[in-house]
Amino acid sequence: MSDIQAVKDSIKSTKLSDENAKKLAVIIDGLPDILGQLDNPEYDEIFGYRINVADKEYVDVSIRNEILLKFLAADGYDLDLAKERLINTFNWRNKFQPLSAAFDENFHVELVELGVITHFNKDVKLPNLDIATWNLYGNLKNPKKIFEKFGGKLHKDLPGSEFLRWRIGLMERALQLLDFTNPDLNRIAQVHDYKNVSILRIDPGMRAATKEIIKIFGDNYPELLSTKFFVNVPLLAGWVFTFLKALGIITEETLRKFQVLNHGDLSKSFGADNLPIEYGGKLKKDLFALEVSNVKLSEYGQVILKRIGDEEIKHVNDDVE
Repeated sequence: MSDIQAVKDSIKSTKLSDENAKKLAVIIDGLPDILGQLDNPEYDEIFGYRINVADKEYVDVSIRNEILLKFLAADGYDLDLAKERLINTFNWRNKFQPLSAAFDENFHVELVELGVITHFNKDVKLPNLDIATWNLYGNLKNPKKIFEKFGGKLHKDLPGSEFLRWRIGLMERALQLLDFTNPDLNRIAQVHDYKNVSILRIDPGMRAATKEIIKIFGDNYPELLSTKFFVNVPLLAGWVFTFLKALGIITEETLRKFQVLNHGDLSKSFGADNLPIEYGGKLKKDLFALEVSNVKLSEYGQVILKRIGDEEIKHVNDDVE
C-alpha cells in the first residue's frame, strides 16, 4: 500500500485522518484496476488532469490525490461507492467529452450572453467564492423557451443538447481556475439571476432538463460547489427551493449550500469592491466586463483535445474511403 504519511502530506486542502488517508491510498493503489474496468481504459482524464499512476507523464500527484479525495469524500468515504463513482465519471467524460464543450465548440450567441465566469481575488468575504459562474436568465428574450430552443443536439457524434453542452462547458472552464490544493480556492460558487424573469410555474420541458443537469453535476462534479445563490427571485416564486428539493436528487448537504434571495445584493458574500452596482457593489461596470475570457486549459487537457481532433480526422478519412 502507498505510504500513508506520504498520502497525508500530499493533501493540502484539508487535514486528513489516518483512517481516511488509508482509504485514499486504496483508491490510489487501485487506479490500474479502476481504469481497466472502463469502457475506454485509455481515457484517464478528470477536470483536465491525468488520473493515473505516478510514473505516467502529466500526472501531478498532489492534484490527482485532491481530485480523488473529492470522489471519496462525496460518498462518506465509502470505498465501493467511490470506485463506482470514479468509473461512471470516467465513462461519462469519455462519452460526453466535456473539454470539447468547454474549449472547442461554438454556441448560439443567446447562450454565450447567458453565462459569465468571474475570478475575484481581493476581499472576498467567504472562502471559495473567488471563482463563480453566473447564469443570467433575464438576458434571454424568452426564458421559458430556453430548453425548447436549445434542446436539440449540437453535435451528431456527441451526446447532450446544445444547452447542456454549453452549461457543462461553462463549468469546465471555471474548473481550470481552481487550485485543488488550496482549501480556500478548490470550489466554485454559482449565481442564478432571475431578474426580469417570470417563473410562476415549471413546464415539463424545464423540469426534465433541470433534473438532467442537476444529476450530471451531482454524479460527476463532487465536492466542487461552495454556495449556490438564487438572486432576484420574485416573492411569488418562493416555491423554487421547494421544487428543487422535490426533484429528489439533491442531497441535504447540497441543499444547505443554496441561498434563495428576492434581491440581487451579494456584497456581504463577494465584497462590494468586487461587484457591479446592480449586485450591491461599487464598480461602475457590468458583469461582462469582469468576465474571465482567456481561461487556459491544462497541459493534459490539451493532449486530450488533440486526441479527440485526431480521432475526428481519422473518422472523416475512413468515411471518405
